[in-house]
Amino acid sequence: MSAKVLCTVLRGGESGDARTLPDAKQDRHSSKYLLDKAFPSIPYSENKFVNVKGNKSPYDGDLTYWSERNSKLYDDHTSKALKRQNHRCGHCGLKCISDEQVNLHHLDGNHRNWKIKNLVAIHESCHDYIHMGKSES
Repeated sequence: MSAKVLCTVLRGGESGDARTLPDAKQDRHSSKYLLDKAFPSIPYSENKFVNVKGNKSPYDGDLTYWSERNSKLYDDHTSKALKRQNHRCGHCGLKCISDEQVNLHHLDGNHRNWKIKNLVAIHESCHDYIHMGKSES
């Protein structure tokens, strides 16, 4: 192969593409192209994380901030119930923080009754405790 043809191949000219040759030298543009193909950017709508405000930390003692932030991760009914209850469990009264999953409980036991007064957000362990007591009696 002549030097002129080799330079054309390495530059990605008409004889070949520099990105497909295994021994072709990579420059910063072809490297960026390969990285963009390997790791495409994810749109923000697919990123389901809620951003943390400022210098907040789960260990700073601000339970209200963290329970409000985590309520955004639940569905509409659970989130509304948490806000109505000031982010406290409807059974034990403790704050609902990220350590435990929050369940939506139907007070009258009728799962078809989705009225606001019938729905309470409670800790998963409290929900298990309520239903364990009902099955034994």
